[in-house]
Amino acid sequence: MIIESLPKVELHCHLEGCFRPATIREIGRTIGLDVPLDPEAFRREWLITEPVQNLELALHKFANIQSIWASTEIIERLTYEACEDACAQNLKILELRYSPDFIASGHERLSFEAIHGAVVRGVERARTPDLAVGLIGIIRKILDPRQAAYTTDFIIAHRDSFVGIDLADQDIGFGIRRFAPMIERARAAGLHFTTHCGEDDVPEAPQHVRVAIEELGAERIGHGIYIHRDPQVMALARARQVLFELCPTSNWLTSSVSSISAHPIRALMAHGVPVSINSDDPSLFGIDLCHEYRVLHRDLAFTREEFDRCNDAAASHSFLPHEVKQRVWPRPIPAR
Repeated sequence: MIIESLPKVELHCHLEGCFRPATIREIGRTIGLDVPLDPEAFRREWLITEPVQNLELALHKFANIQSIWASTEIIERLTYEACEDACAQNLKILELRYSPDFIASGHERLSFEAIHGAVVRGVERARTPDLAVGLIGIIRKILDPRQAAYTTDFIIAHRDSFVGIDLADQDIGFGIRRFAPMIERARAAGLHFTTHCGEDDVPEAPQHVRVAIEELGAERIGHGIYIHRDPQVMALARARQVLFELCPTSNWLTSSVSSISAHPIRALMAHGVPVSINSDDPSLFGIDLCHEYRVLHRDLAFTREEFDRCNDAAASHSFLPHEVKQRVWPRPIPAR
């Protein structure tokens, strides 16, 4: 099986976590950042390539990366290169998600409008008949209500270029309910909804996912791996055909699982829960999507048929319009 030749879908990829090391070193010099030129030093200081104690510690590594997104020219270039790299891996459908307030933080000259305009231009520059790209706007769970509402309204106002909305950052448990009115506004405007949820190893993790599905109407779940501990929540996800955006290496590096072989992806699939394979923050982890396929093939004996099954589910659950997806996907996609 030649991994690189498989047609692929990626639904869970943070734009801020996509970059080429050579580009980062070049940009760093131009904006006065001390980016190591030595590849090993760069990996050690800027990337997460070994498991960290928990997700909170992993998020701190984003400080270096965030500092790079310092101008509209840089944002456009990094977005363009992310799409170009996706094409090189034979991706056919790509959803990139990003947080406007995360990129804007510390960059006083960057408004949400300027940031989004640069992202859209980067996608347009990379446009090709072989790749369909959608954008998802992130609301960070750590924002106060006023900031969260502002970000939500911005995403809704640009619903012509966003396909969905996401809640991200550390799990805040049942506090996710406070976002329900914002999600309803976004849904009424025609946006789809996914959320990071159930990623942390806590007893109530499956119930966090249940709340996201039942009370907020989540169509997809980012990670959500700990539902494997609760057959009732898995049955709920299967009955509603909620797709889980799984990121094996990310879960290992953030110590959500002890190894790739211990990842519960097969448990979810065995219970009929739709899943997709994703890289999460590929460049931050020193990987790409093809790497995820290789480790699943190596450690969990994934076959070509299973990869196709996951990709067909991902294509079907993508938030892009059905006709856009079907133009690039090589097999028929059930309309949702």
